[in-house]
Order: sequence, then structure tokens, then C-alpha cells
Amino acid sequence: MSDLGFGEHLFQKGIITREQLDMALALQNKFSLLGEIALEENYLTKDELAEIYRYMESRPDVKLGEAAISLGFLTATQFRYLLDIRTRRKSPLGRILVEKAFIGEETLNREITEYDATRRKFKKILVCETARTMTKLLTHMLSKYGFETLEAKNGREALETAKREKPHLLITGNVLGDMEGSVLCHTLIMDPETSGIRSIILSSSMNQSDMERAFDAGVNHFLRKPIREDELVNVIHEMEREELERKPERILVVDDSPGARRIILKELSAIWPDIHTAQNGKEAVEMAKALKPDIITMDLEMPVMDGLEACRILKDDPDTENIPVVLISASDTPELRARGFEAGAAEYFVKPFRPRKLAEFFRILVESKKIRRKEKILIVDDSKTTCHILKYYFIKNGYTVFTVTDGTQALEALRKNPPDLVIVDCYMPGLDGFALTRKIKESDEWRRIPVLLITAYSKRADVLKGFSVGAADYLIKPCDESELMARVDSHLRNKALLEQLERNQKKLRIANEEKDRFLGIAAHDLRNPLGAIIGYASLLAEGELSEEMAKRFAVMVREASGGMLRLLEDLLDITTIANGKVALNFGTHVLAEVVRERGDLLEIVAAKKKIPITYSLAEGAAFQFDRNKIEQVVDNLISNAIKFSPPGNGIHISITQDGSMARVEVRDEGPGIPEEELTHLFKPFHRLSVKPTSNEKSTGLGLSIAARIVEAHGGEMGVTSKPGHGSTFFFTLPRNTDPATAAV
Repeated sequence: MSDLGFGEHLFQKGIITREQLDMALALQNKFSLLGEIALEENYLTKDELAEIYRYMESRPDVKLGEAAISLGFLTATQFRYLLDIRTRRKSPLGRILVEKAFIGEETLNREITEYDATRRKFKKILVCETARTMTKLLTHMLSKYGFETLEAKNGREALETAKREKPHLLITGNVLGDMEGSVLCHTLIMDPETSGIRSIILSSSMNQSDMERAFDAGVNHFLRKPIREDELVNVIHEMEREELERKPERILVVDDSPGARRIILKELSAIWPDIHTAQNGKEAVEMAKALKPDIITMDLEMPVMDGLEACRILKDDPDTENIPVVLISASDTPELRARGFEAGAAEYFVKPFRPRKLAEFFRILVESKKIRRKEKILIVDDSKTTCHILKYYFIKNGYTVFTVTDGTQALEALRKNPPDLVIVDCYMPGLDGFALTRKIKESDEWRRIPVLLITAYSKRADVLKGFSVGAADYLIKPCDESELMARVDSHLRNKALLEQLERNQKKLRIANEEKDRFLGIAAHDLRNPLGAIIGYASLLAEGELSEEMAKRFAVMVREASGGMLRLLEDLLDITTIANGKVALNFGTHVLAEVVRERGDLLEIVAAKKKIPITYSLAEGAAFQFDRNKIEQVVDNLISNAIKFSPPGNGIHISITQDGSMARVEVRDEGPGIPEEELTHLFKPFHRLSVKPTSNEKSTGLGLSIAARIVEAHGGEMGVTSKPGHGSTFFFTLPRNTDPATAAV
């Protein structure tokens, strides 16, 4: 059975090229970008989306959903629902290929038939709906794609049919009369005979609690009524693809019972094929060092070496300490669980466990490694069990966690690597939680770090004492994970808002200082030409000048007023840009054509100094940008090159492309720029010690404006120069800039 997507199938057969496939996939995703969907569904604001993109820029391997969860803007449930919407919205790849004339209708139909024959995973689909009309509609849609459909009008009938017919997929309404759709799905999962059936819930209204309840019950996807055929088929095809996927993680299963090993292997092997087994703790430790598995399941009671001792050895070894160990035992007592967590176990499962429960937990462990929040948490508790449980809670939710067992160690940890939040046990030997909190709040460096006190006691006096020393919150052990995460998230958001406020205040202070400097320079630069204009105008008004002299003075007035107008236009540009009020008007343009056109227009100016302009342009590449703004950038770089080039020297303009990024360079043969001035080039009103070769005028604002325009497009501007060897100014431009985050 093929595990290739349809596009890869066509490419492998030579029917389309790699370039055609990439273009079609880009078009397919154009209107189903997660960021746009999150905005439409009101899960994210534009400011939050912009922050997510900034977060992703410094972490190239992080995807949008992971970044949104890491920053606390989305929950896992909301992200999963957005993925559902994106899956539903995808345009059929084959239709795009036909519309672009990459393949014909006949070829498409033939290849779909062949591909479906090799790809088809789901054959039987059970439809459970109380409304007969909806049942008929769904069976009609599904039959067109070769699916065999079964029908049930309520939950009880669906359970009976599922046991008897073993369908691959259940499509059910959420309200069935005798039970909810999520209850039906959960009941199927709990039964070993039907636990492998995938499920889709249909609902006309879905709120957050409905989604969380359904996903907790094991539902795979949501669809909103009224049902669209293309959305339904997209979701089913995505589920078929997921069925064919095999996860790359390596798993080590440790149990002395062959029967227990077989049960665990059956549970996990459908998703993780790379599974190894060991029969006792000693063998497990040796294999873990050699294989470096991603997860280990460990039975407690085994010959040679039991699970607890093996777990302790693994956690004491730097090579294996970060491998999650899941303890599995038929015995379950608070003492055993405490000993397991003290040994370093990530979780404790009791035999027998319900079908798919272990696999679901493994998925969480695997996915949590991908989600990394930027915040660091310091846990201070003299109980290793508490430290371990809390650490696991935070790691599972993507935080970086440090643990120490007393207040003195905590102070040392704060000095070395200040965390974003501290969780402290109230009562510890030596420096207790109250004293530690007071020290944190007395420090100028640490006082903004939220401190959450935890204790097994609920004395009112302790609560008041905790708040009096500066604690942000107070929790009673044992801590509920969801409550703990909600409180931590709230305090981290408050801390982030406070830090943002301080940054904004600093920016305002700098902006005010810049404004005063700005106005001073502007007044100075306007005073001289204005004084000259008044002087020339006074002489002209007296009427005692010769005609030739009067004409000469009029030309001087025109030139001086023209320079003032240019300065005022640049001042308006830089002010508008600084206030963030210029929106970019994106369109698709051929960058090389735009650059060549601007160069041709400025060749007239260059010709006056006998400066030839040569080109080396990567032709034909289409990019998304604001044409007027990029023309302004190109004009500035070329006109500057002309200004600072001696007569007779050349200018070379080039465009190179590396993947999805273009680089435009303008190289002159002028005097070059001193190294100490390079860092100030793109600041407003900066003027070089090097002067234009024919006394051309400059406001000192052009490069600053150009740099900000390029940055708004997602590119960067720079310069390389050496005195006596000319200068090369350049800017980069991505092929596709997200308009949602681009504004000057």
C-alpha cells in the first residue's frame, strides 16, 4: 500500500515536475494558513500573531501551532481544532494541477483511480445520525468515493453494528438521543474489539468545553454542520494518511512476562515500529545505554533487577537521565507510586489499562518535546516526589524546568540562571519558603519574578504570611495539574505585560529624546535655505537687479525651496513610518523588471557624470511586495551610488536568489565609507564625512527610510565598504511576505 501523497505519486511517475508540485502545494495552502484561520475564528489577534511570527524567526524549526502554544496564546485543543479547519479547507491538489494546465482532466481521473487503488485504507464507514436526511446525504457523498457505508440511528445501534462489522471509521452526530456522540466514541475505544475505530463528530455548534470533552474521549476530528463534501473527503483522506504514517521514535519495553510484552507491543506497534524488548531491569539498563530509546516502559516486579532500581540507575546516568520511564504494574498503592516518582518515573500505569491509553500518553510525551515555551520554571521543594511530579507537569506543557531541594540552592540557581517563575514549598530545612520569597522580592534583579508558595497545610496564617512576604499565589498540595497550569499561565502573562509596559516606557523615553534631536536638526537644516530664500527674495523685491542677476537669484530660490520640499517630504515619511501608520500594498511583481526599470530612469542622471550602469539580474522570479515602496528603496540606493561615484567610474547592480530569498546589490566605485561610520548609516539625519563628488544635496533620511521599508517586507538592509575601494549596499527580500504582519 502506497504511503506517498497524491502529488508525490504524480512526481514519482514523471507526470509533473518538482517545481510544478511545489507551486501547486503553495497554492493549495494559500487560503488555509493557520494564522489566517486563527484570526477568522477569533482565537488570535493580529498583535498575538505578529508576536508568534517573531518567536518563530529565532526558532526556524518551530511551527506556528507549537509557537502559539509555547507563548500561551492557544491551548492544545484550540490548535487541534484549527488543524481540523485547515484540513477541511484544502483545495484538491488535482484540481489545482488541472487549472494550471500541468495535467489534463483525463490524466487526473486516470491517476486518481490508480492512486486510490494503492492508497485506500478505509473501506467501511459507519454513519450514526438520528436525522434520516443527514444519513442519506452522508452515504451519498461517501459512496461517490468508493466507501462502503453502514447506518445506525442511535448510539446503542452503532455499538452493536461496530462490534459486528468492524468499520474503519465512525461518523456520528453529537446528539444521538440515547447518548452523546463523544460517549459513543469513548465506549468504542474502551472495548478492545472496537478500540481501533477512528471517529469524526458532526455538530452545528462547538464550544471549548465540547471540544475538550470530545478530544478527551478520543474523538479524532470535528466537522461543523452543514457538511461540505470537499471538507468531509479532505478529513477522511488526512486520516487515511495518518493511518499509514509510522512514528520514528524508538521505544524499549521492559517486562519479564511474555504476555504483558505482547499486550504492550500490540498497543504501540501500529504507531511506533521501532520497538525493542528486555526481560529485566539489568538488561534494560544495558540496552538503554546502547540504543538510546526515546521512551521506556518498565514493569516493577522483575527478576535480576526490579523496575525501581533500573529506573534509579537510568536517572543517575547523564547518558540516560532524560529518557522518560513509564512504570507499569499490577500493584497500585500511594507508597509504590511515591517510590516510583522518587526513582524518576514520568508516569505510573496500572495493569490492565484501557486500550489506546498508553499510546495516547506516548503521543503526549512525544508532542511535548516539540512544544517549547520560552519561560523557565524553578521548583524548590525538599520532597523529591513533589519535585518530580511538578517537573513532569511543566515538561509535559513545554516549559524548561530546574529543581532544587532547599532555599540556599535556590538562591544559587537564581544567580546563575534567573527563572521566569518560582514555585516554593513553605516548610523546608534551613532557608524556608517564606524567607526565600522575602529575599527574592528584596532583590532589584529578581523582584518581578512571580513566586507561588505550595504547602500541604491550609492554615489561614500561612496564607497571609505568604502574601505578606510577596508571594503571588498560594496552592495546597497535592496540586491539580490543570489548576496549577492555569495559575502559572496567568502569572506569567501578568509578568510579560508588566515587562512589555516597561519596554514601552523606555521606547517612549528614547522616542522623545529622538524627537527633540530630530526637531533640532530639522530646524537647523531648514533655517539656512530659508534664510537664503528671504535674502534673495528681498533683493528681487527691491527691483534694482539686472535681468540676468534677477534670473540667477530666482534659480537659487527655486533650488533652495526644492531642497526644503525634499527635506519636508522625507521628514513626513520618517515620521509616518516611526508611528507605524503606513500599510503596505502587496502585489506580485518580477523583482528584476522593477530594478531594471528604476536603473534605466536614473541612467539620465548618471550620464551627466559619465557613469555607466551595468546589470547582472536573476531574471523572471516573481515576488510579493509593495512596488512603490521597493521602487523608493532601489531609487535611493542607485541615486546614492551616483552621488558618491567620481565621474567616469561605474555602478554595478545585481540580483541573486538563494531559495525563497532574493538579494539586490548596488556596487559603486566611490571613496568608500570609514568603518566607524558604518553602524550609523541607517539612522535618521546621519551624514557621512565622505561628500558627494559633485556637491549633490542629501537630507540624511533616505537610507533610514529605505531600511525600515525593507524590514517591513521581512528583509534586511546592509552595506560592505572599505575606504578607497567603493561601497556595496544591499537589501534582501523574501519571495512571500505575510501581509498580516507587514506594516511600515
